[in-house]
Amino acid sequence: MHALMSLKSVLVSSLVAVLLAGCGGDSAPRPSDWYATANIHAFIKAVQDESGSVTTTVQLRDGPNIATARYIYLGGSDTLYATLDIAPRQYMNFSGDLFGNSLATSQNLKVMSSRNLFTDHLLFTSVAAGQPEYFAVDTPAAGSPTVRAYVDLERSGQVLAGESSIELPPAFQITTPLAAASVSRASPPVLNWTPVDATSNMQLDVAYLCEDDSSNTMSFDLGVDTGSVVLDATHFPTPANPSSTCQVAFKLQRVRTGSISANFALGNFKGIQQRAVRFTTIQ
Repeated sequence: MHALMSLKSVLVSSLVAVLLAGCGGDSAPRPSDWYATANIHAFIKAVQDESGSVTTTVQLRDGPNIATARYIYLGGSDTLYATLDIAPRQYMNFSGDLFGNSLATSQNLKVMSSRNLFTDHLLFTSVAAGQPEYFAVDTPAAGSPTVRAYVDLERSGQVLAGESSIELPPAFQITTPLAAASVSRASPPVLNWTPVDATSNMQLDVAYLCEDDSSNTMSFDLGVDTGSVVLDATHFPTPANPSSTCQVAFKLQRVRTGSISANFALGNFKGIQQRAVRFTTIQ
């Protein structure tokens, strides 16, 4: 009898282990209402592209190391808000008439939606595994000389606990290489953009697909913004067939890194201007 009970215990333990492994095991995301704000690490980005739209994203984790930390998803009544230029709490505390308050809130106060990075940004509502990220898309008021992105975390009891913000760096345009240009890999051009912002750093992401089906993505830290970088063979495709033509996309980012609310454990808030150019390379 004891042997049978022991066998059942082993089988149950094995089944639990398999089920936990299937949903991420001990690394599976946990709900935010299991954590005090002071134990949550927040990693936030606000990215403005050529269209003028700003996409704000938030990842919550229980540690600073992305390789080992557990992702956190919103649980209980916790809610993430995103706004541009006016802090979320100013909409929450608006004292005007109800209709005016409702209109202002619906137009400007964004409740952040969820997506799962583990399943290629598919929307989800119930999280058992994966890498949850929260996002909102908004457009700043026309003619705004600067754009400041805000994020706040509302905890149980309608307490706003994590106001964080950053002023995005100034916009810029890539001047060379030109879109749809044909560029020789033997004599790469200089990558130029304007205007310069010496308070920001630049990052370059490269993706390519060649006629011989070779493809790759690469990332480069270009350092402090100087308005140009001399390109070389490392920035360009290396197709298996040297005579192949390749389609190349450059994504250039101007990055300004700031801090988050002191109520969180750790993290950062990055304000980013992003521009892209697509062209062809030949031998």
